[in-house]
Amino acid sequence: MEGAADAAGTDVPLVDRLVALSRGLHVRGFDVAPADTLDAAAALTHLDLARRAELRAGLRVTLVKQPDPDGDFDALFDRHFPAALRAAGDRAAIDVAGGDPTGLVDALVDGDLADLAAGLVEAHAGFDDGDGQGLRGERHHVHRVLRAADLARLMMLALRDRDEADPAELRARVDELKRLILADVRAHLAGADPEAGLDVGLDPGLGDLADRVEFLKASRAELDQLRTAVRPLARRIATKLARRRQHARSGRVDMRRTMRRSLATGGVPLDVAQRRRRPHRPELYVLCDISGSVAEFSVFTLTLMSALAAELPRTRSFVFVDAVDEITELLERTDHQIEPWQILRNTNVIGASGHSDYGAVLERFHDSIGPALAGTATVLITGDARSNHRDARAPVLGELARRCRSVFWLNPEPRADWGTHDSATDEYRPHCREMFEVRTLAQLEAAIERIL
Repeated sequence: MEGAADAAGTDVPLVDRLVALSRGLHVRGFDVAPADTLDAAAALTHLDLARRAELRAGLRVTLVKQPDPDGDFDALFDRHFPAALRAAGDRAAIDVAGGDPTGLVDALVDGDLADLAAGLVEAHAGFDDGDGQGLRGERHHVHRVLRAADLARLMMLALRDRDEADPAELRARVDELKRLILADVRAHLAGADPEAGLDVGLDPGLGDLADRVEFLKASRAELDQLRTAVRPLARRIATKLARRRQHARSGRVDMRRTMRRSLATGGVPLDVAQRRRRPHRPELYVLCDISGSVAEFSVFTLTLMSALAAELPRTRSFVFVDAVDEITELLERTDHQIEPWQILRNTNVIGASGHSDYGAVLERFHDSIGPALAGTATVLITGDARSNHRDARAPVLGELARRCRSVFWLNPEPRADWGTHDSATDEYRPHCREMFEVRTLAQLEAAIERIL
């Protein structure tokens, strides 16, 4: 079997890739005998590298003889048999860097996803930035690709322009493309640093799903599991809020009224009067970025806040990319269960460029909603604050903060990434009462409780 150029530009024979895959499975507790590796090698002579689904199935059936609940095989397969394995001359030409998204939409709907993933990684992962910092972590490069690709926008364009496009099938292709992008990045990093380790998945011993699964890195199955946890989470938060409100009804002792009442009992203060406090019921405005990889996170926030309708009766929800639109009624019609593609199809959030523009959105939100804000209003913004190097217009956020009670920001990116590249977090943070790092459902719960 002949070698093939990998993502790092070195030639690795297929048999060496297969041996590395077998060894990795064995290290992770799989019973892989030498005979199984020989069977897999024989299977490779009958499998087509260009057909990844066939290759994956062939190697799985020969090497894996036991349950794989953590997806170790898929992670190792993507590491050693990446989408970039095929020679560049075998790939279809896709203009991933051009301004016209038509080619990308065509490739997403009908094209070879391996070609598309390899092209996106090559164009946008930033392996050759020359910034003197060398290769960064896997998450950094993957996030750069997803931000540049803006898959939510491509999906919206496909659903808008192609009547025959099936949302479920398109979503499955988007999920597969994300996985292939991750595989290409891993292959490049492994080729550049042979000693680099591989995170093959979530350790089941690390705690509950809400604590260990990050929104920006979750698979479709994990996102579905997180969705099932949103309503119980909302009930838990609502119970805590109701309990706090009940306690708030009892204020400090009003000595003057208590002594006045005690005159009827001979000066004995049997009937204690208290200063009653009026509990604050916030008027909440939720403003969510639904572009690119942060779309799923924003939908989680919208779903959670909508599920708290009993405790937050005055809530208005808005979404944006480079234009902003209100979806309060849309959430009510869908019983607060909504997908990003449904929001994109039923709103006007795509403006001139279709890429995130926080400055323009904040200005439009200020002009249309700002006059209605009162001292009891709270503005909650969700997103990564990455505005593609456009004017952040931070003073507009400062004006919003002066009009309302408080401004809070939920950011799904790690705090270490704030302020890097096109992130405007450093400009926005001074105008926020607090900016939270919200990478997991547990962090989202803690942030919402603190805000409310």
